[in-house]
Amino acid sequence: MVEECKRGILQPVTAALQPVTAALQKIVLYRAINKLYVVGSIDDHTYHRILKIDRTASHGDACSFVEEDEGGEYTEIEMKELIRVLDQCTVDGRGLEKVATAFGIVGCVANIGGHMIYEIEDTSFYPISNPSSNPAHPCESKYLKIFQNVDLSSNFYFSYSYDLSLSLQCQMRSNPNHAPSCMKFVWNEHLLQDLKGRVNDRSIYVTMIGRRSKEFAGTRFLKRGANDEGHVANEVETEQVVHDASTTLHDSGRYTSFLQLRGSVPSFWSQDLSQVIKPGITIDRASPFSTPAALHFASCFKRFGAPITCLNLVKRNSKESPLSVELEASIAYLNQFLPPEHHIRYVHKDMSHIFRDTSMDVMSILETVVEHSFKATGFFHNGPELYCHKLQPNPDYKAVGGYGYRNGYVGRDQTGILRVNCVDCLDRTNTAQFIAGKCALGYQLYALGLLSEPKLPFDCDAVRILERAYEDLGDTVAVQYGGSQLVHRVQTYDRSAQFVTKGRDLLQTIQRYYRNAFTDTDKQMAINVFLGVFKPKEGTTDIWDLPTDYYLHHTLARVPLKCVEPQELSHTKWWSESLLRSLPLPHLQVERKLVGNIKNKNEQNQFKRTASMDSFDEVYKTFELTDFDSLLSWNFAQTMQSHTDTSPFVAKEKWQPPATVTKPNLPDPSTLCSSTEQTDYGGITTMEAYGFELKEPSSEDMRLYERYACLHSHMLTKSELSSCEPTPQSARDELAKWEPKHLYKGSVFSIEPPTVSLKDEAIYEEAARVAQTGVKLHPPGKESMEQYMLYVKLASKQLPQYAKGRATADMFFT
Repeated sequence: MVEECKRGILQPVTAALQPVTAALQKIVLYRAINKLYVVGSIDDHTYHRILKIDRTASHGDACSFVEEDEGGEYTEIEMKELIRVLDQCTVDGRGLEKVATAFGIVGCVANIGGHMIYEIEDTSFYPISNPSSNPAHPCESKYLKIFQNVDLSSNFYFSYSYDLSLSLQCQMRSNPNHAPSCMKFVWNEHLLQDLKGRVNDRSIYVTMIGRRSKEFAGTRFLKRGANDEGHVANEVETEQVVHDASTTLHDSGRYTSFLQLRGSVPSFWSQDLSQVIKPGITIDRASPFSTPAALHFASCFKRFGAPITCLNLVKRNSKESPLSVELEASIAYLNQFLPPEHHIRYVHKDMSHIFRDTSMDVMSILETVVEHSFKATGFFHNGPELYCHKLQPNPDYKAVGGYGYRNGYVGRDQTGILRVNCVDCLDRTNTAQFIAGKCALGYQLYALGLLSEPKLPFDCDAVRILERAYEDLGDTVAVQYGGSQLVHRVQTYDRSAQFVTKGRDLLQTIQRYYRNAFTDTDKQMAINVFLGVFKPKEGTTDIWDLPTDYYLHHTLARVPLKCVEPQELSHTKWWSESLLRSLPLPHLQVERKLVGNIKNKNEQNQFKRTASMDSFDEVYKTFELTDFDSLLSWNFAQTMQSHTDTSPFVAKEKWQPPATVTKPNLPDPSTLCSSTEQTDYGGITTMEAYGFELKEPSSEDMRLYERYACLHSHMLTKSELSSCEPTPQSARDELAKWEPKHLYKGSVFSIEPPTVSLKDEAIYEEAARVAQTGVKLHPPGKESMEQYMLYVKLASKQLPQYAKGRATADMFFT
């Protein structure tokens, strides 16, 4: 049954990163007394759209403000004419007011196959309704202030041609028209609900992508564990993309990616907010059938496939230990109803305990765990296996799991996921994910043909840059969830942190506790309003008057039990039959037939024509005056350091001054002739001191040296020559001939051309004549004819046309 399910999708295809429908890159807002006009265009101004908003509509559904535009698309001339007409036809005769101009082409932070990723740098708010016709609600200003607490200019990203909500594997194995975005990571979904179908979405090119889920989102102490739908707090899907940047074309590039997941322990638990420092953990609701864990892991199987490795970094024998007991019991219960080959693998490592034991290395222990998980899940590669890898297979690379590289399947896919958690899913989790990313980086570079073996040392430049990338990602997640940057970094656990770093960690800890105690409540209200979890309505309690938001995030707390469908309450069959049949592949990949199986190719032509996106123009901005310094690729972090070996994949040791050695007394050069013995220079050999062994020079080397010595003596002054042995007269005569000869005579101001001989002129004239009239045939000589006659005589023994050939030769000779 598994093969029947997969037969329709596992076909040999060439994966390509297809661009999403182009969106509008420039927005201009015009305001009249009763209308708002939003004009959008692409960079080259060949495509324009307009959105009309009625400012006189009454409060209520936001759709009542938006008016459909029947005109469709416009050229630049048509749009200018339309704006001119609208400017003359306003109700009050004041014309249109140009309120704002927004560009989506600044703030580029990454590039993947010509797809640019942008960061939001600034936002502005403009009222839609006219205050004269629709007075503002008394609570509007307060809700607006709460809404603005979500800083959109901090760590929010978008793209016009790359879907940031989907992994690279999902996009390259899919048809853009049949792969809907994963709205779980689209934080402005609530704001776009009334504009869907009117605005085109586009999305990037990137090295590290962190997708933070908007489900059960919140701050550190206010959002713990999971909700009734199985969504966990601080869930972040991390994708590490490595691609060959020698080409920027999305359809011909070589890409690899590796996915990881972090998230809180999937159960109903919280912490006592009255205790500021290390509050205790409380299990709020008992779940004997592990319902939240079942829903969460079912979602993981659906999105990533199997196997799933759950790496738990919670401390043992401490206040955190109830979480380990709860998670281990839940996984043991769920595995009872899964086939053995798809069991969830549970691994528990107490990083704090290992770190305190100086005889153990945290990094090496975690590296062993994550490498085992990586070989089980594999990674995504859009190209075929390199031929050199087939000729000389690497045993470690052959042991990597996943799907692909066989049966005509182009590339390979990642099946399964490594899920990492601690209490906060910040400091310890980020270090473990970096080690997993370091392990995957070696295999990704090996798949692209950049390494001879899939291993990278910790001290190479490439891993150091990867470490900074993971720390930047961890800082972003920590600020959003915990209120401060990472407290314990990779340098803390590899015992290389300096005293200054430890002082910085202390300050970050104080800052985190302060914000958790005084600002997290307001931040949580802002997130609830921004995501639409709480929608203000007349006659309902305002959000600042609610004692808790528990009922906003837990469905069963506000929905009667009888309204829940019976199949959702199954305590043993917590997975669906279709999900189990699709494993180890992701169920979504099988369900949507994303692997090159387009059901209806005619659907691509049923949509209205939209603007096209030229990836080359998007990267290099050919319509603008730019320079290399402004290009994103020109400002990437470089691996070039002041090392003898410039390879970024070789371990670089810190330079240390050599040990003090007494200056040796060098022996007579005449004695340095041994080709088998190494001379002792004060306790060190010549090989150790200079990197080579002294040998007897060859006769050719001696001859060259003697000529150099003669040349040097020829250039010495008379006083210097008097102190040297006399040079032989034969050598002086030879050196006297070494005078510079020039083809041209004259000075730097005028040059006399050289004289051309008559013979050279005749050769040039004959070449010019041949170029104009062709080669003139001359009758062959007597010797040539004798050779030809011999050839004909020999050929006559094999060919019957000897007489004909002889007659032809005689006629030609005559």
